[in-house]
Amino acid sequence: MQETEPGVPADLPAESDPAALERLAARYRRDGYVHVPGVLDAGEVAEYLAEARRLLAHEESVRWGSGAGTVMDYVADAQLGSDTMRRLATHPRIAALAEYLAGSPLRLFKLEVLLKENKEKDASVPTAPHHDAFAFPFSTAGTALTAWVALVDVPVERGCMTFVPGSHLLPDPDTGDEPWAGAFTRPGEIWMPRVTVPLRAGDCTFHHARTVHSAGANSTDEPRLSTSAVYMDATAAYRPTGIAFLDDLPGTGADPLREGAPLTGDRFPLLRRPQTRQPAPARYPLPQQGHGS
Repeated sequence: MQETEPGVPADLPAESDPAALERLAARYRRDGYVHVPGVLDAGEVAEYLAEARRLLAHEESVRWGSGAGTVMDYVADAQLGSDTMRRLATHPRIAALAEYLAGSPLRLFKLEVLLKENKEKDASVPTAPHHDAFAFPFSTAGTALTAWVALVDVPVERGCMTFVPGSHLLPDPDTGDEPWAGAFTRPGEIWMPRVTVPLRAGDCTFHHARTVHSAGANSTDEPRLSTSAVYMDATAAYRPTGIAFLDDLPGTGADPLREGAPLTGDRFPLLRRPQTRQPAPARYPLPQQGHGS
């Protein structure tokens, strides 16, 4: 069964509203994803969209393709070469929500700028169902989460994401040498409901690293532009996946990382300074609207 999320959730987290925040966190713990509308205001969307377009036009990008067409193009680790994207990755509203959902202090692992081209320019194909945990070379990969921010409106036809609620609670799949084959291999998983979540520009979804998700092709006349930021527990250490391009982490120095090395410092910054945190996640306030306000 597949359904589309019925409009904007009713219980959005109001600023400094612990009850609303706890409802959001409970939904995340239950479903493995949440949709938070209006994380960015119109001015912020315009700023980050312009930077995304600049990076895709002038920086090296990676094409993720298949025999039938292109899944997407993306600029990897965009936060390393763009102060603007680093600000988005550590945006105070996103940071506060991410740490509240995770229930622990977090570090930024990476941010990618994503492009699904329009139907006239490229043969857009869907993103196959998968979970992310296998692709993260750090020790806390099983509890990591991703913030996916829409920089343009992303209706179903433009390739919004679909989630399998509760799939993050299933046992690890037995994928052998094919980690991408982990979706829909566990007993009963193929019959679990799937929820498609269209987003407006400035909306954000957070999903757990073990949540099965996918995205449709872009069949519209406009490109789909978004960012995807991955956050890990503040205590995470390097643990290679065995997949070379996933284990090669730019910006970590000339010497290869050794397994067990802590992922800290400016390359993997804490989302929030310790003095800005309350003692318990249930008392985290949401920042005011806008940077530094």
